[in-house]
Amino acid sequence: MAAALALAAGAVQAGNGRAWTLDRVSQGLQAQGRAVTVVYEPGPRDAAVPASARIIQVYASRDYDSTAHVSTRLCWGSEQGPCVPLEGRSVETHAFDGRAARGPLLLVHRVEGWGSDHPPVFVRGTVTVWFSLGLY
Repeated sequence: MAAALALAAGAVQAGNGRAWTLDRVSQGLQAQGRAVTVVYEPGPRDAAVPASARIIQVYASRDYDSTAHVSTRLCWGSEQGPCVPLEGRSVETHAFDGRAARGPLLLVHRVEGWGSDHPPVFVRGTVTVWFSLGLY
């Protein structure tokens, strides 16, 4: 359990690479078509992810308990991107390689249709950023 908590809240070293992971839950999605953004970034005092660190891979996943159809995009820097869509529950991407590993990265959720459900819908998201300390 302690290892899982450490992984969920900060930077870790794994083999030759380093990574940080953060789990967060969105505020409730209340209206169809209105985006809810969740920001993922290491803490301001997290020395394990220096400003010079560069992304080498990103993984993001999302999960929610609803029949609503929710679209999610993973973005770097802002909602305007660059962004990649999550097809299904997760995405692994190199689209942000070379960008600052401190991010921020964002999961942008939007209800496309309610199905047989109703508001609010809460989305649990996880973002893992693998990074290099050297020159990219």
